[in-house]
Amino acid sequence: MLPVCEVVCLKTKSVFAVFSSVLLCAGLLFGCGEKAFDAVLTLDGEKITPAVYRMYQIQSYFEASQQVSSLADTIDGINVIEWINRNTLELLRQRRYYNQQFAQQGLSFTEAEQQELDRRSETSWQSAGAVYLRNGVDKDTFLAYQLDTARQNALFGQYCADLSDEEIRQYLEDEFVLIEYTQLPCFDSSGKAMEEETLQQVQSLARSALREVRKGGKTFAAACADAVSGAYALGDFSAPDLENTDSYLFSTYLSRSAGGESEKKLTAAILETAIGDCGSYEDGQFILLFHRLPNWETEEDFEALRPSVLWQMRGDAFRAEGAAVWDQYELETDEEAIDWYTPQKLDLSSPTEEEEAAIRSSASSGSSSGQKTP
Repeated sequence: MLPVCEVVCLKTKSVFAVFSSVLLCAGLLFGCGEKAFDAVLTLDGEKITPAVYRMYQIQSYFEASQQVSSLADTIDGINVIEWINRNTLELLRQRRYYNQQFAQQGLSFTEAEQQELDRRSETSWQSAGAVYLRNGVDKDTFLAYQLDTARQNALFGQYCADLSDEEIRQYLEDEFVLIEYTQLPCFDSSGKAMEEETLQQVQSLARSALREVRKGGKTFAAACADAVSGAYALGDFSAPDLENTDSYLFSTYLSRSAGGESEKKLTAAILETAIGDCGSYEDGQFILLFHRLPNWETEEDFEALRPSVLWQMRGDAFRAEGAAVWDQYELETDEEAIDWYTPQKLDLSSPTEEEEAAIRSSASSGSSSGQKTP
């Protein structure tokens, strides 16, 4: 899946969904046609062009894909399509509010900050620009989105300026636990629960892997590779590329207080495990082998985590303060345009060679070329 923007966050998604989940954008969507509108809606007096609307709709789409695997699913009891539409409007309200606040407070970026933002934005465009162009988002709109996001982050930085490093570190230690992990299936490739004898073999593989790590015979990654290879074979799955640890070994921060019942039980098991030690957790679908890690080790680690931890600490309050204003914005929608720019018409598949070549050509010519709005 192509990145929408550069966002650093504590990874808190369920570790039980990795094996069988299907990406929301895979094989479901199609092109948009060539009809065009001057504006999709007017928010607080500002006309929102199709390109800007599509930019924030794509962001909403990716947010939805972190929670569900199909457009037929629901989020908080709301149909996914309707959720994306509502969330797109919410993001556009936030954009309007934070841009106004940035200007009213007389804030600006230093020359060095602006240059770094430009560099990162250009890199992101080279990576994902072809897909955005295909969906009606031109380069100028994409770069403006990066700038809008940077303004919001700058405002949030001011909002948290009173917090000390010690307070942030303590919150991280009190609220989160970091693990690396792999998952062994308790079902076969047909989706059926394994026979008891087969399940016992998978459980034996898990115990063997933990013994090897604890006695120093293998690293956690190597022991997991052996367990994954054996368990996948027992379930008649094709094994991942065991030469590439990223294909079977993952890491995540788990909240000590949030999450569903299974995640809370997993977290409790992890908290009973010393930092540096490993363990297992079985929920009927997977046997999860985990290795508890320190939440951070170097100052560089902490600095990389700082933005995410601050959002966890004060993000809700920051958004609530803004919502008291942006919820009052006058909104006029063009219902025909809303219907036309439906999320189902997005095409977020990987770019073709021709599309990538067009982006490279644009970069070499210094152009911020756009494309006909779908």
